[in-house]
Amino acid sequence: MCRFSLIVCTVTRTAELEAFLGSLAAQKQPPAFEVIVVDQNPDDRLAPLLDRCRGRFPVRRLRSEIGLSRARNVGLAAASGDIVAIPDDDCTYPPDLLHRLAAYFDANPGCDGVSTLVTDRDGSFSAGGYMAGSPLAIDRGNIWRTAVSPSIFVRRSVVGEVRFDETLGVGSGTVYGSGEESDFLLQLLEHHRRLDYRPEFVVHHPCFHGPWRAERGRLYGNGMGRVLRKHRYPAWRAMFYASLQFVRAVQFLLKLNPSRSRFHLAMALGRLHGYFHVRH
Repeated sequence: MCRFSLIVCTVTRTAELEAFLGSLAAQKQPPAFEVIVVDQNPDDRLAPLLDRCRGRFPVRRLRSEIGLSRARNVGLAAASGDIVAIPDDDCTYPPDLLHRLAAYFDANPGCDGVSTLVTDRDGSFSAGGYMAGSPLAIDRGNIWRTAVSPSIFVRRSVVGEVRFDETLGVGSGTVYGSGEESDFLLQLLEHHRRLDYRPEFVVHHPCFHGPWRAERGRLYGNGMGRVLRKHRYPAWRAMFYASLQFVRAVQFLLKLNPSRSRFHLAMALGRLHGYFHVRH
């Protein structure tokens, strides 16, 4: 049975990371796995927690410069498992997840990666409510509703072909504050790799409930627009995805929720800016 490398990049969160590690300790019939914690905290706050976990499963702690994509690249370089995952530090795994995923990979040797459904613990969609409800072969058209960071599990044998774009994502130091995981998978698709979306597998991640800051929406929108441009999507795609956020902005304005409306308006404008603003 295949072995997993779980790369968790973290900063500021301790209780959430403890909950994730606890969900790993609770795995039933688990395959072998290692946890690689890429710690971007300026102190040693995680040391006691990681010391407690080392008696239950292998844990390595690495350091990196600030930036989610930078941290993930550090983790990828250190991974030794057959399957690599990039769980968020505030997600959790159901008790049978790793066992079932290992069985799926073993039964499907032609599959290079799997993306799961993501919900909160109550079953509500965590990833914006847009993930597909039935299995799909992931492609350029459906990738935006079939994959988010904690849902991704990829064979390490193909990971060497790609890297996370360090100009994308939280902490990148650019205006492109999202999209790094979509870019990562699009690179794999361009290498003709098979990626399966399988919603019978579920990762739990809390729904975002605010604060709905317009700046956050702008950075997220910029990132998606940048990825659309980088991978040569037609302009109408960027305009279509922007229009979805314009509609949501109007909906929340009519509901007398101006902060949420501004968030979606900023995301819409960001998607257009990220696509049409050509970097030199």
